[in-house]
Amino acid sequence: MEEITVKSKLNEIESLKEYRGLLLYRSEVNGKPSEAYSLEGLQQGISAWNAESALAGLKRLQELSAKQQVLYSVYTDEECQDDEQKKNVKVMHFPPEEDKKAPFLFVIAGGAYCSVCSAVESIPTAVHFNKLGYHVFILNYRVGTNKVLPKPLDDLAAAYKFVVSRKEEFGLVTEEYGVCGFSAGSNLTNLWGTKEKGYAHYGLPKPKVLFPIYTFVSVPGPSLESERPIWNIMCGKDASQEEIEKYKVSNMIDADYPPCFIVHCKDDSTVPYQNSVYLYERLKEYGIKTQLKLGEKGEHGFGDGRGSDVEGWPEEAIQFLESL
Repeated sequence: MEEITVKSKLNEIESLKEYRGLLLYRSEVNGKPSEAYSLEGLQQGISAWNAESALAGLKRLQELSAKQQVLYSVYTDEECQDDEQKKNVKVMHFPPEEDKKAPFLFVIAGGAYCSVCSAVESIPTAVHFNKLGYHVFILNYRVGTNKVLPKPLDDLAAAYKFVVSRKEEFGLVTEEYGVCGFSAGSNLTNLWGTKEKGYAHYGLPKPKVLFPIYTFVSVPGPSLESERPIWNIMCGKDASQEEIEKYKVSNMIDADYPPCFIVHCKDDSTVPYQNSVYLYERLKEYGIKTQLKLGEKGEHGFGDGRGSDVEGWPEEAIQFLESL
């Protein structure tokens, strides 16, 4: 089998050529496509992207894809006719090493809703969940630079329907599930937990648990000027404050919100950790089971936590799920 090392460039790994363009979907580092870098080079460009954890994830993907189909299209060709980008809405199935017969997990990378950084966030984390007996479905969703919502929510809904329609093929014993997300993927995860924009809006079951990792939920009231760029992407450059308020997770939390295991680091210079603290405090007010893991150092993009103060969070998140 082809050897992958931290010096391997993602777009030159022959055994993973089926996944080119999806490992770091539409992502750039210093103006250059991220997949043109080695794992080592990616960490040099973005220090929180741990090369060793990314390597472990790619080796797991290589191992699985040598034995079975991993990548699936969520939409049919007919469904893609109204939007070409739907062709890139995919799930990667990572089955567990030993099946615990437990809820399956969607794991959703971030990228400011402009890219999807699965190789450094979702895929390394899937390795941990697989070792603990959990099926993982990594979602590649639609992104853009202006008014992308609700497309990613539509994609998660379609992915859930796709997965349960093939439940036996995937070896699932339940339609129960959880959602884990990072950054924009975590905002998507938190939106999915709301009735107004998430699972109930699509007539789908409530997730058993959410794992929001360095999430952006925004506090109530007028948006800070520093938040406007992300709201432009999410709701549109011409979106009014009223339109923005409709997508603020903080406005939609209620007593039926799913339990959450929340992770953030205080030195995050991209999304202030106060977002996670606020989410935790609101959930506690409603009596919702929740846990907050805060680290001092880890910055933004630490993925499975290796090398950060929150190393080991995936195992703690599963312990939380199993306590519900």
